[in-house]
Amino acid sequence: MGAYAEMAARPWPETVLPCALAGVGDAALTLAVAGVGALAAGQLGWAWSGRWNVYATAALLGGACASAYEWYGLAAGRWSYTDRMPVVPLLRVGCWPLLQLILLMPASFWCARLVLIGRGWRGSWV
Repeated sequence: MGAYAEMAARPWPETVLPCALAGVGDAALTLAVAGVGALAAGQLGWAWSGRWNVYATAALLGGACASAYEWYGLAAGRWSYTDRMPVVPLLRVGCWPLLQLILLMPASFWCARLVLIGRGWRGSWV
């Protein structure tokens, strides 16, 4: 949180709740992408199919969601960056939140697939 000006000077215990809420928002975005992908593919288990195009789509949509949310937050004055936040020049958003959803969204799908396979899932839900 030190990369966000509004959080940089706060003690650790004061950042727990905002960070937890941000995590809940990221989880909701991940579920939304899984749902939209399932609808578009016409397959309930789309997110857990293990195909490369699912992971690529999740990464692209994760980056798009992160960019949109960062643009909104910056434009609305909800937060700003310190010099500890590298900014992606073309997008003008922070590198850390962008990378977070680009990497964690497909990783979440992959982890969910491992859990489902461990519980006997055979790879197809129509």
